[in-house]
Amino acid sequence: HTFVSRKIMSIKVNEQHASEFLINGLIAALHSVPVVFASGDEGLCKEIREINPNITTVPVLRGSGDSTISINPNQSILKIRKGVEKALESNMESCILKLPDTFTVDICFKQHPHAYRSSFFPGATLIDPNTIRFETDDYFEVLRLFLFTV
Repeated sequence: HTFVSRKIMSIKVNEQHASEFLINGLIAALHSVPVVFASGDEGLCKEIREINPNITTVPVLRGSGDSTISINPNQSILKIRKGVEKALESNMESCILKLPDTFTVDICFKQHPHAYRSSFFPGATLIDPNTIRFETDDYFEVLRLFLFTV
């Protein structure tokens, strides 16, 4: 569940492949906002439980090759409703992700001209023809990097 786009092969934050959940969960942590519930595919739910087992997750589909296998929509609605109720009754403070003290971000681009161009972002360095690295202790600066390079 790595974040990828037409331009990006992968993004790692502190050596961990950065999914959209991780990127957005850290935004919530930056503002001390708990992430109490998430629903989606089994892989996403597994990743979330590994990051913070206190977050309630409800898997409603599973990836299989280039396809997905979903549960019945009515079943999904019931499971999600029960999951949200459980999440809202939980200790929400335990659902705030821990914001790391420092961040090392590696962005691997599909084409080297994108990496080269992005290496001019203040504080970024080209570590191989397709990858830049950015280090900071401020997650807001990581988000600024994403805005200008991704």
